[in-house]
Amino acid sequence: MKRKILSLVVASFLLVAVGYAGAFVPGGAPDWAPWCLALGTTGALMSLMALGALRHGRLASSLRWTFIGMFVWCAGAFAAALLLPSNEGAAGTLLLGLPLRAAILIFGVGVVPILVLPFAWAFTFESETLSEEDLRRLREAHQAMTREARAEGRAGRDGS
Repeated sequence: MKRKILSLVVASFLLVAVGYAGAFVPGGAPDWAPWCLALGTTGALMSLMALGALRHGRLASSLRWTFIGMFVWCAGAFAAALLLPSNEGAAGTLLLGLPLRAAILIFGVGVVPILVLPFAWAFTFESETLSEEDLRRLREAHQAMTREARAEGRAGRDGS
């Protein structure tokens, strides 16, 4: 699973790089460049979150579907903004006081994920955090490190 997610991270960043490279094409950026940036950025965000949510090399099924859903949602918001006609200005459509395309991006890519992702993490927190066995091993490692540090401290005082 980790290898698949890492390959998604790399592919997403490559897509962003291709989109940026499109800006250097003679005659201005081609029509595909913003699409590469939109999909690459969304893919990078979701795959990095999935990479961070891995536990013992696996991703909880509910989180997997959350990340896929958020990718589709954010990519859809970018697509809607890219497909809308550019009629900003005095006669442009406003949504909550913002130009329509800006509102779609702010709410679709910014606000909705901020509302959804913490709840997804909260619902899976109990099953995806450290188990009792993990906590026991962590405590034992901490105690061993503390004993070792104390022993080194005594040896340093005795040797000087």
